[in-house]
Amino acid sequence: MKRYRGWIIALVAGVCAVLLGLVLVGAGQNAVRYVRENYTPIAGASQTYECRGDRDATARDISGHERPDADQLNEDTRYLRYGDDMIVIGRSGDLACRVQLDENSRTLRSGGFIFLGGAFGPGSPARSAGGSSGGVGAK
Repeated sequence: MKRYRGWIIALVAGVCAVLLGLVLVGAGQNAVRYVRENYTPIAGASQTYECRGDRDATARDISGHERPDADQLNEDTRYLRYGDDMIVIGRSGDLACRVQLDENSRTLRSGGFIFLGGAFGPGSPARSAGGSSGGVGAK
């Protein structure tokens, strides 16, 4: 048993380090969580929050907590993409500025935001077989 004592201690320490790393990564503050915890919800509007200042100040505040994968301005609305999540900041009806969360955005995955550019288009097909498309020069 004494011969394996060092290996057992190293193994236990490694497992503890991995678990601590997972806890720290999971506890990180992503942009969607930041908005939920720090912005005031608008009554009767699901996933909608009041801006802090104007549109650009709000976008800077949110982006300061997590850099977006893509950031695009279209007319009076700013779109921040975080993986499959979208945060839309802009005018809505009587509100001069509102923050709308679109988590796990089906619209984003189906190409609904492609008008914003390639960074807002759907990813590669999930079931792509790879290989040649069979075009000119295909072997």
